[in-house]
Order: sequence, then structure tokens, then C-alpha cells
Amino acid sequence: MGCSLASRLVALQKEIKRNHDPDFLFIEPSEMVVTSELRNVAAMGRRDTVYDIGPFITLVNTPVFEAQWQERPALLGGQVAGADLVAASKVDLSGTEQITAIAAQLGRAGGIVALSTTADRGIRQVLEQLINGRGAGF
Repeated sequence: MGCSLASRLVALQKEIKRNHDPDFLFIEPSEMVVTSELRNVAAMGRRDTVYDIGPFITLVNTPVFEAQWQERPALLGGQVAGADLVAASKVDLSGTEQITAIAAQLGRAGGIVALSTTADRGIRQVLEQLINGRGAGF
């Protein structure tokens, strides 16, 4: 993550915490950064502001996974490697075999959460991860 982008994110985190003090803040890096970098930047913001850092969840876009994996395997691997939970989104558009293949390709022997908001699938597992706070241990 570029220095200026990281410092802007840290400043934004602090501003949001101080001005709004939300119970949860979700940061979605739009496929631009690996999880370890985002984890480091999130921790940098704690220097001046007190907040807990929860789990890091990586969403894999199931319908376009193969194309993304072909284009950027190192980036996707880095996003998955540092994740506390990996969820495959839009599973209603694919088969069970594709989810299993994605989990195998990503090296997630324990599997990934199959997520579909239209079929109310996997939502409970993601929420439990968020609520239980099994994450970065901060």
C-alpha cells in the first residue's frame, strides 16, 4: 500500500472514530492490497486512537474467480493468506464443485464460507466471525 494511501486511510480511520465512534467500521480495499498490508495500516491508526481491530474477511467473487486468479494470483493469494475468514460471494451463480475447487486452489483445506445474500446462505457464519471478534487479537 503506497505511503500516501496508507496515511490517508489512517487519518480517515481516526477521524471516523473520533467524530462518529461507530460500533463497526468495514474497510473494503477493492482488490488493491494484500491483507497483511491492510492489517498493518489498521494497526498504525491505533497510535492516537483506541479501537479494536476485528477479523479480516476476504471475499472471493465466485463467478469471476478464475479470470482474476489467472491475472493476479499473487494478489489474491496475499489477500487470502492474511484473512481470518474467506467467503465466496455470489455462490448462487455457481455450483458446489466450483466452491470446492476455489477452496482447494486457495489452499483453504478447512474450506471457505459460501455466501449468497439472495439465498441467505453463509451470512450467519460471517456475522458470528464479526461478533465473536476472532481476528487480529488487538
